[in-house]
Amino acid sequence: MMLGALLLGVQNWVYAGTYSQTFEQGRVDWTNGMVEVWATGNPPALVQTPAQGRALAESEAEILARNDLIRLLQSIRIDSKSTVKEAIDHQGARDELVAAIVKDSYVVEKSVSTDGKIRVTVAIKLNGSFADLVLPKSIMTIKTVEQSPKKEESFSGLIIDCRGVSLSPALVPMIVDEDGQVVYGTAYVSRDYALEEGMAAYARGLAKARDNPRVGAKPLIVKGLRTVKARSSDIVISNADAGKIKGAGSNLSFLHRGRVLFVME
Repeated sequence: MMLGALLLGVQNWVYAGTYSQTFEQGRVDWTNGMVEVWATGNPPALVQTPAQGRALAESEAEILARNDLIRLLQSIRIDSKSTVKEAIDHQGARDELVAAIVKDSYVVEKSVSTDGKIRVTVAIKLNGSFADLVLPKSIMTIKTVEQSPKKEESFSGLIIDCRGVSLSPALVPMIVDEDGQVVYGTAYVSRDYALEEGMAAYARGLAKARDNPRVGAKPLIVKGLRTVKARSSDIVISNADAGKIKGAGSNLSFLHRGRVLFVME
């Protein structure tokens, strides 16, 4: 089956504090972990009834939208080194990717133009079977998160203020200190939480980030200094801020749960 038109023209989408990347026929919402794609179907010239024409146009639009959804999902960065397409090609798992999209994607909107064309918008969450397929196997379930009794935490989540830094969003970002020591990465988040809500999220504006339920009522806010050299999805924070995160052992709990939010321009 041929893929739909290549999605071009990336730009940022501003909506209620969300951070998204938009394309000619779709968008990736990095705040809510959602991808949407839209396509248009044309009613055939020769049909028995108008209703049949609408049904055929709707079917065509859904097929085109899901094909373009495959293309857009493959372009998403897993981390600083690879895209979803590269990971899927390496695994030989394209059929599994298509199956995950067919299973988990759904129609969110349909509209009819005056000439009978049908526009269909299809969406998919970046979790569930899609996440299980593309997230690194090095992200494993951390049993202590499930078994340890709830205790008072110093902070409820982590906000990294990356405004002014050219950070590229990715499914698996990394935070390091000035010495290159990992503060947050695949070994810190539990796989069950990563599959359900993602390893991290991105938001626009610090005020909106503070209100994001992902990081709770008492988030620790630190400043992103720069990206790691040749790794545009990984951020460097100061050694002092890294010490705040590592200083209290209870902080590991919110990291295990992926309560991490990057603030973008």
